[in-house]
Amino acid sequence: FTVIGCDDYAWLTSETNSRYVSTGCATRCPTPKDVVGDKCLGNGCCQSSISKDINYYRTQVYSMDDSDNMSYTRSFNPCSYAFVGEENVFKFNGATYLNHTLLNKKIEANVPIVLDWAIGNLSCTEAEATDGFACRYSNSSCVNSPRESGGYRCICNEGYEGNPYLSPGCHGTV
Repeated sequence: FTVIGCDDYAWLTSETNSRYVSTGCATRCPTPKDVVGDKCLGNGCCQSSISKDINYYRTQVYSMDDSDNMSYTRSFNPCSYAFVGEENVFKFNGATYLNHTLLNKKIEANVPIVLDWAIGNLSCTEAEATDGFACRYSNSSCVNSPRESGGYRCICNEGYEGNPYLSPGCHGTV
């Protein structure tokens, strides 16, 4: 979870099957000189880890209530951003990012989101006995999800590639 801005803070809230979780961080930057490129350590940019096995997430971004400094910081930082992305992919480019009004487009184009997903909450053995079992095409196998919530996914068998969810399934790579 990454937040970019000056005198801002943001939260990411979610749930797993067994608990409510949240994470967040705050940014400060009294002057543009205080913002160091390639360092996302709180001056203009901060990052926080996200709990694994979340079912959804919601973000909220807030400005700190220092109205004396707000008009000054908005002169070199008109926008604030909060986003989820693959760990260690986003590289903060210092104060130039604070005044980048199309930064959201750059982030969307260059920072992937990694999804760890599963079908339902049944194990492979349980799901095979149902009419909706998804791993029914040739050369595919079922694997149980390691997620707390359970579920399964389909994969192509070793030496095969393709889409195990759609006909004709997986085909040989040779």
